[in-house]
Amino acid sequence: MAPSPYLLWVNSRPTQVDDDLWVKWYIEEHVPDLVNHHVATRGSFYRELVPEGFALGGTPHPRKYLALYQTEIEEPLKTQKFIDIRKTSEMFPKDKTIHANGEFNGRNYKLIQDYDPENIGEKPTKFVLTAEMNPKDEADFEKWYLEEHLEMLHKVPGHRRSQRYVIGPKVPGIGDVTEAPKYLAVHEYDSLDPFINNAPEVVKTNGTPWTKKQIAESNMNAFRMFELVKPIGY
Repeated sequence: MAPSPYLLWVNSRPTQVDDDLWVKWYIEEHVPDLVNHHVATRGSFYRELVPEGFALGGTPHPRKYLALYQTEIEEPLKTQKFIDIRKTSEMFPKDKTIHANGEFNGRNYKLIQDYDPENIGEKPTKFVLTAEMNPKDEADFEKWYLEEHLEMLHKVPGHRRSQRYVIGPKVPGIGDVTEAPKYLAVHEYDSLDPFINNAPEVVKTNGTPWTKKQIAESNMNAFRMFELVKPIGY
């Protein structure tokens, strides 16, 4: 099964309900709604992990939940299919509207590379490492990924595949592309222990002159990792 050509990325946090109810609403109602109404081909809901000693560093992001929707549509939230989806939930104890209970940041992306050396295909992955970058030299950035970085990431134990995206049109109401780096990579892993424990393969990958150059020259970098809560539509 080939990956969809577009990705809807939605980072969120609850504001009026607790985390448990937010997760329950997302995996029982919201992600299934987008998949069942054909706004998305499939979707996965993740919770961010920020373990002490994470090799790439970073601090917890206020929006720690991430929904990744593969879709055939460049701007899925502008479609009638999405407009028809319920915008309220009886799960919420007070105000029933979705946006009264949480904060969202959404982005549209276009797939530019599916790196799948083991031919894993479209199967849920337990962990993802996301890398957002805004390179100074896009041609050199592309060459770095193709000629060095992906192959080295694949040598880190547990790597499944990687998908690379370029940002698309602004998501109405919940996104601002000026706040986001231009490029996103989603690296799938069976385990993130090598990154947490700073394994030799990770040290080698992050320590090459080319990698250091790309990170230093990118004027926006965000490296985060997430654990799967539930996949829908696979």
